[in-house]
Amino acid sequence: MSEFTLEAVPAATVATMRRSVPMDGLKDFFGIAFDHVARAVADAGGQVEGAPIAWYHGMPGETIDVSAGFTVAGDVHPTEGGVTLVERPGGQAGVALHVGPYEGLADTWGRLLGWLGEQGLTPGPDMWEEYLDPPAGDPATWRTRVIVLVG
Repeated sequence: MSEFTLEAVPAATVATMRRSVPMDGLKDFFGIAFDHVARAVADAGGQVEGAPIAWYHGMPGETIDVSAGFTVAGDVHPTEGGVTLVERPGGQAGVALHVGPYEGLADTWGRLLGWLGEQGLTPGPDMWEEYLDPPAGDPATWRTRVIVLVG
């Protein structure tokens, strides 16, 4: 993993499915949502742009409020059930690059949140993961950007 950085992250238009999901159900939700959103965007005449994202709305408990989808380009108006077009906020953010299997992401999140506290920064309610590599091949090489907007 690279060291933590503070970056200006731009706002983005994203197409997503949003649900409250048990923590142990995230993998299944992502599998369904990414496929469903990509199809809905293509059917609506738009284009998926960039890596898949998991956008978390607040801190997790037994469940997590999460949106899964993609940044999009074009005149996209998804009509397929459950897919919405929203503006993901931008601003100053703490960023980490996690390299390795998804099971290690919780440690990266914890370390990033701890680092933000050491910097005197307060995490905002919007945080997300960008899956830079598809879940294929050697999991030790998978790259995921972890982003937390700060207030």
